[in-house]
Parts: sequence; structure tokens; C-alpha cells
Amino acid sequence: MSRKYYLIDTENIGDRWFDMPKKVRRKDRIITFYTKHHSRHLEEFMANQVHNPKILWLECTAGTNALDYQLMGVLSYLIAKHPKASFCIFSNDKDYRDTIDFWKSRGIKIRQRGFEIINKKKAKRRKERSKKNKDKKSSLPEKALPAASQGKVNAGGKKLTEEQCVTEIARSVPVSDLGGWYQSLTALLGQEKGRKWYLKIREDASMRVSLSKYYSNDEAFRGTHLIALVLSCHDLDTAKAEDAYKIIQSHNRKNLKAINADFNKKFGKNPPQRYYKVLRPLVQIIKKK
Repeated sequence: MSRKYYLIDTENIGDRWFDMPKKVRRKDRIITFYTKHHSRHLEEFMANQVHNPKILWLECTAGTNALDYQLMGVLSYLIAKHPKASFCIFSNDKDYRDTIDFWKSRGIKIRQRGFEIINKKKAKRRKERSKKNKDKKSSLPEKALPAASQGKVNAGGKKLTEEQCVTEIARSVPVSDLGGWYQSLTALLGQEKGRKWYLKIREDASMRVSLSKYYSNDEAFRGTHLIALVLSCHDLDTAKAEDAYKIIQSHNRKNLKAINADFNKKFGKNPPQRYYKVLRPLVQIIKKK
């Protein structure tokens, strides 16, 4: 079995990883990224674990996102040296998502884990929201998409099958854009199912030819359709698809903070940032169109 590398973003998760050395195998490695602003607890833990062969300590330059970039640099080096190994980034920072998707699409075994502390009141509210979303039937309204696709994305309020999701993505993403397909599939179906479909499409030329027949020449349709499709799959209001499309188009694709801020102004923060969360992976795809 190949070695596993655990990359710890201590700026983000603090000291909540201290029990890991007891759980990982002897051959695995924990690479700890920290700055001069580390906690007193980390310093004490480091003093006790400095000779632990499982842990490598890397002090990083402090600054805005500086540790993140240094972590990703070390990750790229490790992948180049050990492509058969598996990797896990321990952080709640969502900015690693694109990097993880990039390497996953190239066959690297990589994932991210976070630590979350939820009090009882928040947990109860989250459970109630989840129940409401499951009970809610979401169908595509007339104004969300051009007439050409009405009734096809979520006919009768029923959930689309995986095959139907793939067909609907084909209306918005060209088969030549495999990176866009990976982002869209994982946004709709989740990482595991999305990756399986991505690999199937990537390896099957006849399937790509078949899917290419669905592609629309209407730029606004493609973007709005893809947004509505993702919102529908996440039980969110598809009537907001056109507004979401306009917000994304009004900003540079790298200015995610501005897009997030406009989403919050337009859609509110209840549920907290859900529209931005589910649509974030699509921003670069939509801006290509």
C-alpha cells in the first residue's frame, strides 16, 4: 500500500489535529505548515513531537494566503516525486478546492478534510433546514431558461437521473472542455459519482460525439441553463438562475469575493452562502462562454 501524506494548514484549523500522529501508519507522513504566529499549544506540541519521524515541520512566511501558496507548492513537488501516493489537505479553507479538482482530474488520489465545531442550536437549525430542502419540490420556472429547454431540466419536479444530468450538461459545456465537464459533473453529482462519469466521458470518444449534438450556440442560454441545473439539483430556487448569471458575468472570474458579496445582496444569507457555494465551481466555466 502506498504512502499517505497529510498536509496540515495550521493557520486554518489551529491545534485540532494533535491526535493524528497516533492514528496514521508508521510509513505515512504528516507535513505541518505553520508561521511565526503559531499558538503556544502548537509550540508545546512541537517540543514533544520534534523527534517523531511521522511529522515534518515546515515554517512558512506569514502573509495573506502565503501559507496556502507554500502548501500547494510542496504538494506539487510531492505529487511529482510520488505520483502513486495519496494526499490529504487538512483545512477548512475552500480555496484549495480548485487545486484538488485539478489534481483529481489527472488521476491523483487527493482529498480535503476539515474540522468543524457546531453548537447544539446551530446543529438543530441545520437539521431543520435540511429537512425543509428534502421536502421541497423544485421545478424549473419559465423565466429561468429560454423556451428551448423548458420542461427538460427538471420535468414534473422529479430529480434527474445521472444520465439526464450528463445530457443537460452537454447543452452548456462543449465536449472539448474536459476541465469544464469535471467541474460541472462534480458540482451536480458529487466528487465520487462526478469523477466516475468524467473518466467515462474522457475515455469514450463515441460518447463525446453523441453528447456534442446537444450543445447550444446561445451563450446566455448555456450559462443560465447550467446555473439552473445546479440550483435544481441542490434544491435551491431556479428562478434565481438569470440573476446569478448576470452577477457572474458582471465580474472578473477571479474576483470571487465580489461575486459572493453580490450573491449575498441579491439572494440574502439564508441559507448561509449556499448559492455562492454551489455555483462557485462554475464561475470559470461560465466566463469562458
